[in-house]
Amino acid sequence: MRTFKQTVDLFETACNLHDYVQTFAFGSLDYLDTSSQNVKYPYVFLRPMPSPGLIDKVRTLTFEMYCLDVPLLATQSPVDLISRMEQVSYDIGSYFNRGPYQQDIEYQMIDMIPIAEAFNDRAYGWMSNINIIEAGIWDYCKFPQ
Repeated sequence: MRTFKQTVDLFETACNLHDYVQTFAFGSLDYLDTSSQNVKYPYVFLRPMPSPGLIDKVRTLTFEMYCLDVPLLATQSPVDLISRMEQVSYDIGSYFNRGPYQQDIEYQMIDMIPIAEAFNDRAYGWMSNINIIEAGIWDYCKFPQ
């Protein structure tokens, strides 16, 4: 079973390997827009959410994943940006479900909410609720004593 940090690192790796994504960040919503950090768009932001944790040898962590972009020109279509960022959401899922971790992790997209002109950046894209599911055990052998 991976640590929480290792799970977040997998999201970051998927974003770093993606040709279109320029920035990955993690944290609470107050860190989402670029006024609080140095962000280049297209941008993927991961926010931890309440999770079921470890139940019956299955560990589930839940996240909100924001895939956002900002129009470069006044004439660039928001529909095009929303469409591209939808694909980015699916691409990240394919990294987990069809890539190097397909035997260990299940990426489950629960739902998607479109975002239009959000935050201080006039960003467009999607917020997806994601479950990361993997095998887990209660391991008393690793209990610190």
